[in-house]
Amino acid sequence: MILVASHISWGLAEQAVVTALTAWGGAAWTRLRARFTPKPRTVVAEKKGLPILTYHHHLPLELKEASCFREGSVTNTVESFAEQMAWLRENDYATMKLAELEDYLRGEEMDISRKLMITFDDGHLSVARYCYDILKQYGYTAVVFMITGKQPEQPVEVLEPDLLQYVSRQEMLDQADVFEWAAHTYRMHARDEHSVSRLVSSSQAALMADAAMCRAALNGTEHFCFPFGQYDRRVIDTLVEVGYRYFYSTERGLVYPDPDHDVHVLRRLNVSPRMTVAQFGRLMGTRR
Repeated sequence: MILVASHISWGLAEQAVVTALTAWGGAAWTRLRARFTPKPRTVVAEKKGLPILTYHHHLPLELKEASCFREGSVTNTVESFAEQMAWLRENDYATMKLAELEDYLRGEEMDISRKLMITFDDGHLSVARYCYDILKQYGYTAVVFMITGKQPEQPVEVLEPDLLQYVSRQEMLDQADVFEWAAHTYRMHARDEHSVSRLVSSSQAALMADAAMCRAALNGTEHFCFPFGQYDRRVIDTLVEVGYRYFYSTERGLVYPDPDHDVHVLRRLNVSPRMTVAQFGRLMGTRR
């Protein structure tokens, strides 16, 4: 067996295998020279990454202005969402579903020049009441990261603008033509007294139990979104043990294929409530 360090030059590697080459003959020489000889540097065009958009709560402008979420940093207006989806359609964008994202990350060849994924964190009722019809109008799909421990079984009759309410299990079934449902914890979407996510500060046993309950409620999804964008190595290792493989962060950026790994931490692009359509267009032009 020949052990090769990545920093060994061709000359040193050649000396190390002379004896082996004598025995193996010309065919082995050809294989080893191909392995160690530096390849000519080529200019490769930069590939476009996949944008994954992040949204949270939505209210009609009139309701938002009169609510406690008027200055909220994650409450967008329904009107702005409709304008942004219209912009995507006018610019020939199509949405990607989770199975296609998995193929993309594995390195499957595909044209993503006009592709994106739309995600909603938390599973707020407003997503089902307001965003579903807009997405369906344009033939778009989206992924909703659910806090499953906050879900009611049946739909809430009245959406209260000053409350955070959640998509029911019945609405999940009824709106499966547009939405895919993934994990955002069972009951760990909270911070401790030091503003640290409970996902990070809880014991491994508690984290594992919560993650398993959430996954079971979502038909064994492998996709998980970090609350508040907080995570560490222990969190990922524990979630992988439970069965998750795809992790969504709040780090800004695009997503690129990574066929050498089977666990992925994905960047996204946050859509601010104060973003104009022109700014949204520039966000879609993000290069990294």
